[in-house]
Amino acid sequence: MITQGYLLGERYKILDTLGEGGMANVYLAEDIILQRKVAVKVLRLDLQRDPQTLKRFTREAMSTSELSHPNIVSVLDVDTDQGLPYMVMEYIKGPDLHQYLHDNYPLPFTEIIRIMDQILSAVALAHKHNIIHRDLKPENILIDKDTGKIKIADFGIAVALNQSTITQTNSTMGSVHYMSPEQTKGGLVTKQSDIYSLGIILYELLAGKVPFGGETAISIALKHLKEPLPDLKKVVPNLPQSLENVVLCATAKDPRDRYESVLAMKADLDTALNPERANEPVFKPSHNPALEETRVIPTVIPNEDAALKNIKEEKKQESKPAKKKFWKTFKEHKIWLISSIFAILVVLFCLILALSKTNQTTVPDVSNFNEEQAKQALQAAGLKVGEIEYQHSDTVAKDKIIKTLPDKGLSIEKGKSVDLVVSKGAGLTTVPDLVGVAYTQAKKRLEKLGFKVEKQTDYSFEISRNYVMSQSVEAGERVNAAKTTIILVVSKGKYKKNKPKQFKVKDLTGYSLKKVQDYAEDNGLTLKIDEHYSDSVEKGLIISQNPTVGTTMNRGDTLEVVVSKGKQESSSASSNSSSSGSSSDSSSVNKSVSISYDSSKTNNGNGNHIQIYIADDNHQISNIYRDFYITHDTTLNIPFSVKNSSGTLIVVNDGTTVTNERVTK
Repeated sequence: MITQGYLLGERYKILDTLGEGGMANVYLAEDIILQRKVAVKVLRLDLQRDPQTLKRFTREAMSTSELSHPNIVSVLDVDTDQGLPYMVMEYIKGPDLHQYLHDNYPLPFTEIIRIMDQILSAVALAHKHNIIHRDLKPENILIDKDTGKIKIADFGIAVALNQSTITQTNSTMGSVHYMSPEQTKGGLVTKQSDIYSLGIILYELLAGKVPFGGETAISIALKHLKEPLPDLKKVVPNLPQSLENVVLCATAKDPRDRYESVLAMKADLDTALNPERANEPVFKPSHNPALEETRVIPTVIPNEDAALKNIKEEKKQESKPAKKKFWKTFKEHKIWLISSIFAILVVLFCLILALSKTNQTTVPDVSNFNEEQAKQALQAAGLKVGEIEYQHSDTVAKDKIIKTLPDKGLSIEKGKSVDLVVSKGAGLTTVPDLVGVAYTQAKKRLEKLGFKVEKQTDYSFEISRNYVMSQSVEAGERVNAAKTTIILVVSKGKYKKNKPKQFKVKDLTGYSLKKVQDYAEDNGLTLKIDEHYSDSVEKGLIISQNPTVGTTMNRGDTLEVVVSKGKQESSSASSNSSSSGSSSDSSSVNKSVSISYDSSKTNNGNGNHIQIYIADDNHQISNIYRDFYITHDTTLNIPFSVKNSSGTLIVVNDGTTVTNERVTK
């Protein structure tokens, strides 16, 4: 593990751990040169001398760096730090598809198609470069919290088609819940294998669960190989047959019955809700391949082949009596031979056990179902509904299923009862009074209660440095902690009186927005911020300022700066240029906001400290739109560009949020 604060490659400051995997650990880091957050995947220390792991890590970087697509996580940098390989990727702030589905199921059909279209478009590009992902699953599909855009990640086991020695290996990689029948048999992995995984993902988006569950990977693999896909219409009664047909075609047991390409699947999916397909017949595969016996996975008995090969070689080369050679060989390899025999017996036992349980069934995953849907799913699995218990939940919506007892995926006898635990909605938490408490203690206390915490700073004569001055949610309020962010305004100490009332403004071009905000606050200036695209100035840095360098300014004057939004994406260049060139193409809304002046808070004679945040087509909520002081009740008219989305307006008065509302056309 790399410690927080470590500067990787003299450029990437480690901020937090995002995840730990079998091959690498992923960290949240700050690029101190471009001043942006990135995700850094670092090969584990104990694996850096393993040539196979190094090869796989390098292959992931090469595979992903070839693919430039808006729905694929971009690789920004690949390097080593004191011999330790690492890969820098764009940071996607938001949930993976598995968590998103858990929080929002059931999804509208149109939303499901929107999500799948982005996934299919990305995989189509990978296939165009002859790259098979091999591990497509919701956990590897991220959703940007701000834009809703889909991003496919983790090409850790992706492989080019011309790497036959790797492509044709029968090593079990990826998640068995999304694995194609040919993968479970150790067969050749093709583009149709990815299409099968995409079909399972589409099934899960529709049903809220994967089609096959089981106690072991072997039992799940056998179901992919031999059992028909469970009837989707039992879970989703209003499902159009044309949409179910997309799932059935993509998940056909024989690859020859699946779509010829990902683009063919996308074209079929995009028309699935058309009225002319309303009476479409059920998809039937053309082939019925003989089902081969599942092969023993090499990782279970890793050196069986090597042991047998060495035995044969020794028989050829040594001239000693056969009996003596046999016992010598047996002694040298007896551990691996015994392990191999034991592993084979375990596999055979599991197969016999699975085939013998004819009266067994698997508890279905009914998470986020309502009671009626859960009852239908249990009855379809041959089970009865037992007792129903109600509990508070911060993650599961009211009246939706939290879990079953026994748990999902467990094998039980048909006809048995399954208890349901239903959500009563979020439990409310009382917000504590944190004014006057040290920030570190206040932050720990809030996070322990489940709140998210953001920090702002201001000067104070009354409150000591690093102690809380105010909080955005008043003490005593009862709120849902898991969905509430509390802003703590922390004292910077007493105001610096020695600052002159008049001064000459410095050159701020190339500064970060945070440094300009500090400069404005330190000199008592009102800050007005605008954003523009730039081909020459990095995102987040200042392009220009008004007044210009050397102009004499007074405390309370307004400083205007233009912040770079970075280079404009080519895919959206035409639409952006047209919208900037013609006012008729954009949808502009003027929002009037009234801010009341509180005479009890003077901020050392400056008045109330006001910060305005807006989000629309041209601004991000994370950047301050206006930063100034008022000495009387003030009304502002704020323009919003909401052609492609709704907007958000947040007004903070001396650390307290006084306005938080949506702005629409």
